[in-house]
This record gives sequence, structure tokens and C-alpha cells, in this order.
Amino acid sequence: MNFTIFKQYLEIIKPKIILGNLIPVIGGFFLAAKGDIHFFLLLNVLIGTFLVIASGCVFNNIIDKDIDKKMHRTRNRALPKKLVSINFAFSYGTFLGVLGFLYLFFFTNILVFFLNFIGFLIYVFLYSKYMKPNFVYSTIIGGFSGSLPPIIGYSVVENKINLCTLFLFLIFLCWQIIHFYSISIFRFHDYKSADIPVFSVVNGIRKTQYNILLYIIFFIFFSIFLYILNVTNYLYFLSISVLGSCWFILGILTINCFSYTLWSKIMFFISIGVIFFFSFLISVCYVS
Repeated sequence: MNFTIFKQYLEIIKPKIILGNLIPVIGGFFLAAKGDIHFFLLLNVLIGTFLVIASGCVFNNIIDKDIDKKMHRTRNRALPKKLVSINFAFSYGTFLGVLGFLYLFFFTNILVFFLNFIGFLIYVFLYSKYMKPNFVYSTIIGGFSGSLPPIIGYSVVENKINLCTLFLFLIFLCWQIIHFYSISIFRFHDYKSADIPVFSVVNGIRKTQYNILLYIIFFIFFSIFLYILNVTNYLYFLSISVLGSCWFILGILTINCFSYTLWSKIMFFISIGVIFFFSFLISVCYVS
């Protein structure tokens, strides 16, 4: 296998998306472990989840191949350019998925297996296949899938759903909406040309900006509940409050100063930093 072919196979599993999902898995794991780290358990949940997410991304590429042809950002991907065949991609995605689910079944627990399965179904079938091409609020449904990684990391240790996992879900759901609404603004023309009814195209850029600011408030609010529940300590509370407030204030102060493209890109890159920092905070600021 030469490097070009390897690069194409790597591209269709969307490694950046996988990394962005595995970081919260680690955060949730360390939050639940509270310093009692079983590294093989962490490694097992990361391997299995990696394979399942990779499979979901391959199937997402297959489903989106016609849409990708219409978008400037995605038209050079492997499937739209027919650098990888649909049959191979389907076999590749199936292999990764079966291997991932079997790995999770045998080396983690049933709850983690189930959460990965639900996330896979939502992302591939409900979001990619049905909601994304047809509904303006598809981002929120897709966000359900993207909100499961910290719960997966938490559940591999605790093996249960509780108030902590509920608020982790709500925190990450708010973040998902902020993150993807920001993308929908600076990729506005791509989505419009592909006739994808994302929120910014249907309801306008200004309303999308206000929604981003609203969900930042929700993100802060739900994040504070981890402290109220005595799951995280005061350093976490102080850090996330300051960070979230600065994020919101910056958004408010610059919304009329920058172009919508620059503003949304700033919100997008801050969102990446915020979720990495949040994952770090819950990893080290737990209450024993």
C-alpha cells in the first residue's frame, strides 16, 4: 500500500473528529476514576470507541458523497473524487464497526457498548441519512451523538447513568450546537449551494449568532452544576465560570465589530479550546 492510498483510507475515517471525541472520553474516565486509574480499561474504551467512531465517519462519507460534490470544502474528498470506491468504503466501515463493537462488548461493559451503539445509530442513520438533508434542527440531533463520549468514558468506570452523566450530556450538547452553528456561518455559502437546511441558511446569520451566544450561557449554566453536585471542586467552578464568561463577553463585544465570517471563526476556534480545557478540568478537578 503506497502513501497516497493510505492517506485516502485515513481521510475517510475523519481523524480530527475521532480525536475531538476521544478527548472527552478521557475526561469522563478520569472524572469517574477519581485518581484510581486502570490504564488498560482506559486503553480498551479508547480503542473500541475509536473503531466505532471511525466506522460511523466512513458511513457518513458514503451518505454525504453527493452533497460533498457540491461543497467547495469537501469536493476533493476521496469518495466524491472516486479515489475510493463505494463498495470498498462500505466494507471498510463495516469491518471497523464490527471490530469496534466486538472489542467494546468483550473488554468494557454492556452500558459502554450500548452508548456507542446508540451514538452510531444516531450519527449514521438518524442524522446523516435522514435529518441533515431535510431538517433545520438536524444539528441538535447530531449533537446527541457527539454528546455521548464523556458519558462513555465515565460509564466504563462507574457502569451507570446518574445526574453527573446527565449534565455532561447537556454540557456537551450545548457545546456541539455552538461549535456547528459557528461552522454553519463561515461555511454558509457551501451549505446554501448544497441546499442543506442548516440553521444559518434557513433562519439567517444574525439569528444564528444570537443562538450561539444563548447556548454559551446554557453551557456555563450546566457546567456549574458539576460543582453544585459536588462532582468537581472550587478550582473547576472558578475556571469554567471565568472561561465561559470571557467567551460570552467576547462574543457580545465583537458581534458588531467583525465580519460574520471572522466572528464565527473566532467562536469556532474558541469552542475547540474550551472543550479541550473543560475535559482537562474534569480530569484533574474531581472531588474524591
